[in-house]
Amino acid sequence: MESPVDIDPSLLLKIIDSSYDGIFITSHEGVILYCNEAYSRISGLNAASIRGQKIEDLVAGTEIPDACSPDVIRTQRPITKMIDYYQGVSALVTSVPVFDSAGSLVWVFSNVRDITELVTLQEQLKSTSDLNAEYQRQLRQIQDQEQNILLANSPMMVNILRLADRVAGVSSPVLIQGEAGVGKDLLARYIHDRIDTPAARPFIHINCSAIPEELLEAELFGYEPGAFSGASEQGKAGLFELAGNGTLFLDEIGEMPLSLQVKLLDVLQTNQVHRVGGTKSIRVNPRIIAATNKQLETLIRENRFRQDLYYRLSVIPIYIPPLRERKEDLVSLISYFLNRKNRKFGMKRRIDSQVIEILSEYPWPGNVRELKNVIERMVVTADGNTIDESCIPVQILQMAGKTHFIATPDYFSTYDLKTILAEVEREVIKKSLAVFGSLRKAAFHLGVDLSTLVRKKKKYNL
Repeated sequence: MESPVDIDPSLLLKIIDSSYDGIFITSHEGVILYCNEAYSRISGLNAASIRGQKIEDLVAGTEIPDACSPDVIRTQRPITKMIDYYQGVSALVTSVPVFDSAGSLVWVFSNVRDITELVTLQEQLKSTSDLNAEYQRQLRQIQDQEQNILLANSPMMVNILRLADRVAGVSSPVLIQGEAGVGKDLLARYIHDRIDTPAARPFIHINCSAIPEELLEAELFGYEPGAFSGASEQGKAGLFELAGNGTLFLDEIGEMPLSLQVKLLDVLQTNQVHRVGGTKSIRVNPRIIAATNKQLETLIRENRFRQDLYYRLSVIPIYIPPLRERKEDLVSLISYFLNRKNRKFGMKRRIDSQVIEILSEYPWPGNVRELKNVIERMVVTADGNTIDESCIPVQILQMAGKTHFIATPDYFSTYDLKTILAEVEREVIKKSLAVFGSLRKAAFHLGVDLSTLVRKKKKYNL
């Protein structure tokens, strides 16, 4: 077995002193015995001036902010701390006890590693992470705003948004009426968002037609523990309570059962709710916005809606006209939905002007909601980047007046058979070219030679 290598103590000190890490040694009483140049650089202390002093005195005299050695002397166990020295250097300090053969503490050896760059990098990463989180929050906010956008070019919609802006800052109930799909929920959200709305003022949406009558009361007003079979043992706060000082949007209010209309009216008059199975009154103060596609006046005559509740809800009535009555908004909506779907699917679709003309002739019974879905369908199903007439759903072509016609003299205002046949042939070829996209495909489906189709295309100037 080889004998251990003898190392000259002076050489050992030179090796320690050349270390990039700070080396710091104290006695078992905390007296500073040695520190290398790296420790002086990190701590900002002069090695000669502190040698022989007690480490605790340096900490007490605020020459250094902290040290591990006193804790090691007290516990006789290794200690690691991160210390920010007054020179602006951050260091990871590890101090370990050194014992003699009898097990008595002799020295405390400390290794001091400069981690300033690592700390700076960590702070930069945290800053980057925080910044990224903020960007994500702003992006979600922008996306939410995009989801709730209301475009207004027609005078009717411009006036509606002006009214919404005026009423946004007051707490008066608003009743929004209009056909299904016109954007009643978007207008409700628009009114809510017009004012500064922190998290403490939420927007709570409930569809009165989507919840069974026996559960709707509990959802609106809450319930006490054990109020009914299947109820939570802790009870549950209702939406009136959860809305706080925010907005409670009662969608499809015309579908609310008469028995609940009475209770709703009482809450609106007293600003108090009683949970199901409870006796205590709970103060509530949400802003109420209701919406319906029903004719409430008709429901009142049929004894299906309370007249007093109607007057209570319709302090500020707003009627959104159907899309067919505000065609000025159509092109803007088409452009908006097209851009959104292109971004969503990573596409670059554009709409042919003839398609816009056809869409403008369609009455849109499903209103804006139907338009949104049709644009998405055309974006997804288009063969190329141009959305042409072949992409339009058949029912829209038919309802827009693009239905198949019967070639009669009345239609063409002539009895000349040659003229009628030529016009029919021209329209069939034109439609085939639009649907199939190429001469070869169109010729195949028309059952003619390609050369024949080329000749007729030229003849009819198509």
